[in-house]
Amino acid sequence: MNEQLLPTVVRVQTAAGTWRARAAQAWADRNDETGIDEAVTKMIWLAVGIGVAILATTFFMGVFEDAKSQVPSPVAP
Repeated sequence: MNEQLLPTVVRVQTAAGTWRARAAQAWADRNDETGIDEAVTKMIWLAVGIGVAILATTFFMGVFEDAKSQVPSPVAP
């Protein structure tokens, strides 16, 4: 191997190993069942999603009604 590339290769290998170790640790932490009950967390996120959907529907219906009121009535010639 070229002596100029060796430090770069070592840094890349070290970074990859560190990343792999962090990913394995994150995976292990994610699969740990000793924390918050996931059902409660999922219900909270479901409630937030429903709230956002209701707000978005209200906003778009308001925009639609405003645009509909701006269109003139067709008049027969």
